[in-house]
Formats: sequence, structure tokens, C-alpha cells
Amino acid sequence: MKIYIIIILLAFGCVYNTFSQKDSLKIILKEVTIVADKSFKENSKGYKVISLTDSILTKNIESFSGLIRFNAPIYIREFGAGGTSSASFRGTSSSNTAVVWNGININSVNNGQTGFNSLTVSLFDNIDVRSGGGSIEYGSGAVGGTVHLNDALTFKNTPIVTNQFITSVGSYSTYNNLYKLKYSGEKLALKIGASYNQSENDYPLLGTNFRNTNGEYSNIGLNGGFSYKLSEYSELNLFTTSYLGERFFSGELPNPSSANDKYQDINNRTLITYHRKKGQVTNEVKAAFLTEEYRFFDDKTLASFNFGKSKRYIGNYKFKYRFANINASVSSLSEYESVFGKTDQIIERNRRQFSQSLIFSHQVNNLLFYDVKLRKDFNSDYTVPLTYALGIKVKPFSLISFRANTSKNYRVPTYNDLFWPGQGNLNLRPETALQAELGVVYTKNRLKIDVAGFYIDARDKIVWTPNGDPLRPGIWTPVNFSKAINKGIEVLLQYKYSIGKHIIDFNSNYSYTNAKNAATNTFLIFVPKHLLNASLGYSYKKVSAFYQHLYTGKTYTTESNSEDFIVPSFIVGNLGGDYILLKNQQKQLSIGFKINNIFNQLYFTQPSRPLQNRNYNFNINYKF
Repeated sequence: MKIYIIIILLAFGCVYNTFSQKDSLKIILKEVTIVADKSFKENSKGYKVISLTDSILTKNIESFSGLIRFNAPIYIREFGAGGTSSASFRGTSSSNTAVVWNGININSVNNGQTGFNSLTVSLFDNIDVRSGGGSIEYGSGAVGGTVHLNDALTFKNTPIVTNQFITSVGSYSTYNNLYKLKYSGEKLALKIGASYNQSENDYPLLGTNFRNTNGEYSNIGLNGGFSYKLSEYSELNLFTTSYLGERFFSGELPNPSSANDKYQDINNRTLITYHRKKGQVTNEVKAAFLTEEYRFFDDKTLASFNFGKSKRYIGNYKFKYRFANINASVSSLSEYESVFGKTDQIIERNRRQFSQSLIFSHQVNNLLFYDVKLRKDFNSDYTVPLTYALGIKVKPFSLISFRANTSKNYRVPTYNDLFWPGQGNLNLRPETALQAELGVVYTKNRLKIDVAGFYIDARDKIVWTPNGDPLRPGIWTPVNFSKAINKGIEVLLQYKYSIGKHIIDFNSNYSYTNAKNAATNTFLIFVPKHLLNASLGYSYKKVSAFYQHLYTGKTYTTESNSEDFIVPSFIVGNLGGDYILLKNQQKQLSIGFKINNIFNQLYFTQPSRPLQNRNYNFNINYKF
């Protein structure tokens, strides 16, 4: 069906071009890169953004969880390697981290989050991690920060075709395969990507006589993009992605062999955009359709399963006018969304929302940039308050700049929060959060130091707890905390140094987070105070090597903050290298290796579920 859509759009573009352009008119196009979320970087100048480029992605192709864990200040909680994985950004819950695909928030309407192990790393052209609230642009749940999955297409005067094939084999019968094709022409650009990953994942559980039983997984990912230049001022774009995954849930200690269940993911997303920019005026129209389905088999040998399904329809219109004389712009963003969600135990429900946003941005010489954002949502289930954001970046000195942002963000309860049989809570209120951040950035040559302090005041925070219902102690139910305070510091350090053909680069992220329930003065569960990751790379001609380091502080697993119920702190290191066998203008062939958990450490992010011991990976990367 999707190939027919591409053909129709291509035909439409050709017809439009035929009738709208004179035969004698020849438009000379410069190299132009098309991305679906054009305003992301422009509206993030008061925020910290970490860009994970292709060179970083190819070092972490095993899992999306591993990529984020070793390259961003985000705590990843994983139910065994390859299992369910969720993120905690600045001490907020997993449903407070918005995952954004080409400008569209893709967090589930059922549980409010995105499983990081259901994302394929290298299918995306780049991944950006933005700290701080983002509800103005990305809606519900964008409280702690956002993770952006970006596809890019490029127009070139001289047509060019590029291919990339990556295959790897690792311990415990782990195989990762990826193929990407890109075409860049004068008026047509497209990309196609496909991945297949599988693993027996039966690693030994350190300190025991057991293995990770029932932990195997496999998945297929497809990714496509299409852009056609309708005229000098406009283009039509299509982005689509599909994911089909199956994973088995490994058992917990002390009896991991008792596990007998499995889980399937089926996700499809399609986005069509029309973009026109002429003079000072920009118009952009988006239409998106997203489906999500999970199937849980309590007994993998039987055909019966529990399920959850959702369908989302999104229409979006953006108008932007630029005041060239004062280097400022004003934008209006209108969006309508209709969501249908159900499970085998929850009847289908429809949630509708209309939002209207206004953004004013102003660049004052090279000294000051600021933007002011306002958003009002009209939700069929809840009254959502007016939200706002202010971002400022000042550069009074050549080497030093300051940035600050403050915002009001929100999250509406998910379907599981409200309706899950025997556990949902119909009395939940939407979360609201006030957050502020102040940062200073020092940049000199190839050195960058970014230090920031943040503060989040969350009201009516939704938390699942075994003590939520006093009449049913031990049953996990969602409740509203009256107030939660998260505060802390983030430090980013980047350095690159070269002598001749010797190149050394270093990247590091450190975060200190103090997150407490203000009513009880106890630390929030599964929030480490200290989180540090770092990577050191070296390359010389055709040879390169790298080391990745991760330290995660202890986390409490109960609200009582008892030392008897914690996930201990841990240190994990990875070592890898690459060698280029062939490199010319048309082709590059390299081979590489990676040793994960090189110190063979026993570590957890979820009690009773040890993650992988020392394991090995070998890969081939061919571009042609």
C-alpha cells in the first residue's frame, strides 16, 4: 500500500510541475537538506541539545537502550537485555520523556511512553537529545526532556545514489543487519532502510548457575522517505516507518527458568508534509496516521493473548512570518489530534484534542537570542492549563555564552492510568510542572564545556505505587503526588585534538539529580543521584579505537527508601575498534569489533534481572 502512495505522490508532483513551470525555465538548485521537523533547532537555542551523529550510532548498533545509556544524561531502566526498556530524564518518570519522530510525539496513548528497545538505532539519520520541558511543541509528557528521531533527505544538482550495508554477529547468537539506500537528485530525493535483528540472548547470570532463560528476541524495521521539489519554493514529503518485533520475557531470580511468556510489537507511522517558503512567509501542512499494537502471551505455547491497540490521526498547520528588518519571526501552530485506544480489557475510547500555539523569536545582533512560546490545549477528557516557555541565549564574550529557559509543562493520564482493570484510577488529575534551567557554555577551538542547573516543581505527579490504595496494600495503582521537586546539575564535556593524522576525541555527560516527594521528603524510586558516561576515541589513518564508560549510582525501589530495597551502583565499560579495508570516492569498507561489559561486572537496573555479562560483537560496514 505504501508503495502505491509513493507512486501517486510522485505522479502528482510531476503533473503539478508540468503545469506550473514553463518549459524554458531552468531552476538551479543548491544542495538542500529536507527534514520533517524544520523548526526544532531554531526553537532550541535556549536549551542543551546533544546530537548523536552517524559515527556514534554505528558504535552502538546493538540496542537503542545502549546508545542512550552511554551517550546521554538519561537513566535507562531495562527488564533484562532486550526486554522492556524505559527512560528517566532529570528524575522524571518514563512517561515524562517524549520520543519525537520527525516532529511527532509517538509516546503510547496506553502507557504514555516509548519502549526504547522497540527502536532501531541506525535506521534514523541522526538522533537529538534535548534537555528540559517541551510541551509547547510536542504536547503531553514532554516534561523532563525529549528524544528526537530524525530522517533527512537531500537535493543535489548532480544525482547521486548511495548504499550502506551493516552486518554484525555477537555473543549468544546475536545478529544485527541493516541496509539503507539513498537517492539525491535535482528535484527528487528518497531513502529506503531495512533492518533485521535477532538474538538467543541466553547469557549466564553472573553469580548464579542460571542463564537468561526465555530472553530471545527478533525484530524487523522498515523506514522510508520521499521528497519531491514542486517548485523553487515548495516541496512535498512522505516519511514512513514500520516495526514488527517479538521478544520473550526472561524470568527473575531466584527462579528465572519459570518464565514462559512473550510479547509482540506492531507499529506503523506515516507522515505527509507540504512545505512552502517564499519571501518572508512560510506555510507548512502535516498529516500523520500512527497505529500501535501489542500482544502479550501469558503462555508462549498457546495462541491466546492479551492486546492493546491505538490509532492516531493528526492534522497540523503552521504559519510563519519573518520580520527581516529586525531579524525576528512569529509563528502560529494549529493542531488537531484524534486518538482511539483499547485493550482486550478496556473498551475503545476516543480522546480528541485541539491545540493552538504562538511563538515569537528574536535575534539581536550576535549578542542575544530569545523566544516566547504560548500554547492552549482543548482536550475532550481534561481541562489542560495554558502552557508557556521562554528561552534565552546570550553571548557577551567570544568564548562564553549563557542560556536559560523556563516553562510550564503537562501530562494527561494515559488509558492504562485511568482504566486498567482492578488498578486504574478514574480520579487522577493531569500533571503540571514548572521547570527552570540556567546554563553556561565555554567553547574554545575544539573544547566545549556546558554546565547547567535545573529545577522542576511537579504538581499532581502521577506515580504507580504498591501503596497507592490503602484498602489493597501491595497492589500497584497510580496516584497523584501533591508535589515532587527535582533539582540537579548537568555537565557536558567535549574535546577533540589532532596531531597530523592522529585524532583524539572525548565526550562526557554527568548529572546529579535530587528528586523527592515533597510530602514525605523521600527520594523518588528508580532515580539515581549520580550518572556519568564518557567515551574516548582514537584514530590514525585507517585504524580507530574507542572506550565507553558508565557509572550509575544506587537507586531506591520503594518509597520508604529502605537500604534493604535498592539497585546497587555499578560501573560498566565497553571497548571497540575499526579498521578501514577500502576507501575511495565511491566505496568504503570497514570491519570492527566491540567488547561489551569488558570488566564482566554484575549489574542491574531492575531488581532480580541481571544485565549481560562480558560479550563480543564483530561487524562489517560497507558504503558504496
